[in-house]
Amino acid sequence: MDALSVAYFMLSFLAMFTCVCGVVGNGLVVWLLSLRVQRTPCTTYVLHLAVADLLFLLCMGSLLSLETGPGTNATASEALGLDTSSHATAYEVLRRLKYFAYTAGLSLLTAISTLRCVSVLFPLWYKQHHTQRLSSRLCAGLWGLSLLMNMLASVFCSKFRPSDQGQCYKVDLTLSALILGIFTPAMTVSSVTLFVQVRRTSQRWRRRPTRLYVVILASVLVFLVCALPLGLYWFLLYWLHLRKPVVTLYRGLSRLSSAVSSSANPVIYFLVGSRKGLGARESLGAVLRRALRDTPELEGRETPSVYTNEVGV
Repeated sequence: MDALSVAYFMLSFLAMFTCVCGVVGNGLVVWLLSLRVQRTPCTTYVLHLAVADLLFLLCMGSLLSLETGPGTNATASEALGLDTSSHATAYEVLRRLKYFAYTAGLSLLTAISTLRCVSVLFPLWYKQHHTQRLSSRLCAGLWGLSLLMNMLASVFCSKFRPSDQGQCYKVDLTLSALILGIFTPAMTVSSVTLFVQVRRTSQRWRRRPTRLYVVILASVLVFLVCALPLGLYWFLLYWLHLRKPVVTLYRGLSRLSSAVSSSANPVIYFLVGSRKGLGARESLGAVLRRALRDTPELEGRETPSVYTNEVGV
């Protein structure tokens, strides 16, 4: 094996290991939010986000096993060169499911950030109008929108794939442009606004920011650092015409970073929600509830758990 093959294999191994850890973490979050934590509009969004991350990691791990497992005869520099029609079909289905989960996760994280920004800027309106039913409907709508976008891309690609691979690339490029051009700027602007407003209000009222806002800002930061490389993958392939070894290494790095992004949220929840001095003596459900708490903390102590407050911080 040459150096490129070794590098790609190591990146694939790290990505696979990260996927396994992320599946366990997100599965635990889904189980806790479904059975052990009281449902609120906020936990509804987090539950759907965990499901999207779980689906993404399952698809990513399956894709990596198809490329590097026995029977594919694919070298590291030719990871897409699957030698049987069944492998090729399975690969394409998993790839579409992966981008469906990626789109759903991105849209859900954007919704969480935007709605928390609204709760800070217009707390009374948010408290009166944002109900549990509305959050469930909004999540269902985002899943439906993600499914529709990826189904359209899949239909167009299946039409052009036998005759013109370049047309399929254009369809994927258009989809990536819509995703990155709409969701990412909205997420960035709302997160910056949320950070500025929460910091200003915290200093004015001498309160610590709620753990929920720390969770949201940390999740958005991890996404922007780790998950965007996967979204930029199609742009690099189509516009820059990079050499094949560079494309191969970037593919491995983008998959590893996106796996880290989808696996990081459970770690963020439990780090932010943990309380010093208790450690393993506290249940995971209690830690998760504290991380998603939507109430302010005074200096040196915590307030009781309530859903939301008038100032929204």
